[in-house]
Amino acid sequence: MPRNVLETVFVAWGGNQTLARLIGRKLEENHYGAIVGGGQQTDMFVGTQVLSQIHKCTRAILLVQDVGATQTPSGYNFSDNLMFEWGYITGVFQPTKVHVFLIDVEARDLPSDLAGSWASEVTCDGRKLDAIATQIVDTFVQDASHHVELDKFEIMHMWNQVLHYIETYDETPLCSDIELAHYLLHSIETCYYYMDEDRLEELLLAMHPVSSVLEHAVLIAKANIRLFRETGGLQRPLAFDSFMELKTFFDRPYDVAYQDDELNCWFTYFTVRRQSLLYRMVALNDDFEEDERTGLLKTTLQALNKSADALDVISSRYPADTAYVNLYRGHVERDRFTVCKALGMDDAAATHNEAALKAKEAFYIDYKTKYPQDLTLIQHLAEEYYLALAEHLAYVEDPIAQRMAKATISGFISKLERDSGRQHVVLSELRASFA
Repeated sequence: MPRNVLETVFVAWGGNQTLARLIGRKLEENHYGAIVGGGQQTDMFVGTQVLSQIHKCTRAILLVQDVGATQTPSGYNFSDNLMFEWGYITGVFQPTKVHVFLIDVEARDLPSDLAGSWASEVTCDGRKLDAIATQIVDTFVQDASHHVELDKFEIMHMWNQVLHYIETYDETPLCSDIELAHYLLHSIETCYYYMDEDRLEELLLAMHPVSSVLEHAVLIAKANIRLFRETGGLQRPLAFDSFMELKTFFDRPYDVAYQDDELNCWFTYFTVRRQSLLYRMVALNDDFEEDERTGLLKTTLQALNKSADALDVISSRYPADTAYVNLYRGHVERDRFTVCKALGMDDAAATHNEAALKAKEAFYIDYKTKYPQDLTLIQHLAEEYYLALAEHLAYVEDPIAQRMAKATISGFISKLERDSGRQHVVLSELRASFA
């Protein structure tokens, strides 16, 4: 079972190992793993074991204190090992992941090559080590818990890098569990664009999350893969037993707002959205009577409405995600359209149809503008947009607008057929050569 360790912290010290170990214990009390660096202050090198320890962590605390070793231009004496580790750590971690504590040392007196480092000054002034350790850990926890909004467009674009994060998680983690949970959630759609479900599932089965928050994200991804696999990519009915098992998982409440409100909002969205898919796909079974199927579709619509509300909450609380939200809004609105149409709610169907088209168009244009070189995702987003445009034709009354839309769709289909034809020629030549 996960130990609820948010991330592991390397504690580098020079001449103050007792303090370092005390800080390590207090970090664990605050749900952080801690690796206190080894070695004596007189060692003239840092062993490979210490470097390996650093790479098992995603943050670092440096305890900088005068120890009577190498003298700096400022007159302070810092441990050789600490200076080496400091330089190495700054090359491995992002600046926001390096927490420097100057113990009875003033920042202005740092060596010139470290003058740009962010640091907190700590004054001992005869205080007990426990009080000093508490101050350092409290400051660290406050700084480490600052919310950082990740660029979701970039997460989609860095699919292979996300797979690498998952693959290296157990041995050499490259980000915190909360960050990886974000990366994983916002790669679910990308996974299907690349048709990499089997590869992702294999990596997820091999990893061992140490926090419940990452474990929950992994379970969502696994459940999503199962849902799409058992319905042939949402093209055939979902079996009753699978419906019940998956419903039990997605009905289970999970709240991490106290750790990361944004992640919690996305967990809420993915949960209610998958609930809508479960009801929509199980409703396709022929065993249901018409009134039963109607009831399931109404439940689907309720879950879709909750999904739309969840997206509104995200856009409201995190405006930077508004453009990205259009990816999911397009999917939700299209399902609202199809369900309302099946229920005979024609006016609502028309409204949701137009909303789906606008959302898909906006996301397609935004992603294409930001990453014009990402031809794979752009192609899939274009297909979704033109499908939405084709479905919207039934609601276009202006004959000129309808003719233009048809011509646009026809041109896109012709391009697809030409590209497919070229691929077919290469495949035929390959088969002929191989035979």
